[in-house]
Amino acid sequence: MIDVRFPTTLQMMLSLALAQSEGDILLSSTQLAEGAGTNPTLVRRLLPLLSKAGLISVTKGREGGVRLARPAREVTLDTIYRAIVGDEPLWTARENVPHRCLVSNNISSFFGRLTREAEEALLLSLSRRDLAESLEELRRIETCALPGR
Repeated sequence: MIDVRFPTTLQMMLSLALAQSEGDILLSSTQLAEGAGTNPTLVRRLLPLLSKAGLISVTKGREGGVRLARPAREVTLDTIYRAIVGDEPLWTARENVPHRCLVSNNISSFFGRLTREAEEALLLSLSRRDLAESLEELRRIETCALPGR
């Protein structure tokens, strides 16, 4: 099964960064869900994790909503990833593989090292980007996608 928590959260956080750049508008969980094309229930499960990590602030009530808790330049993508995924491994090895040969005897150990290396590379890449830079990149992509460009 494909885990959509991080891409969904990243899209939500970029939407909040856009709102911040346009005057610090509060967005509702319903607006975030509609913008991400996902179920509001998923968004409502992700928001407490982001709040606990100090990435967003949530105001309850009729006039409430969600906003970034700090400037977009101060929020790196690895921080978002860690807030949502926690210590869960990127991939998990299959369990209960019968030990019959060199491969099956050692696949768990091999796969564990491979996963750790991939996670380190992923986190390093994400740590080099922040929400503001990512929003600027989206604006460049939008400009290039316009007809006549």
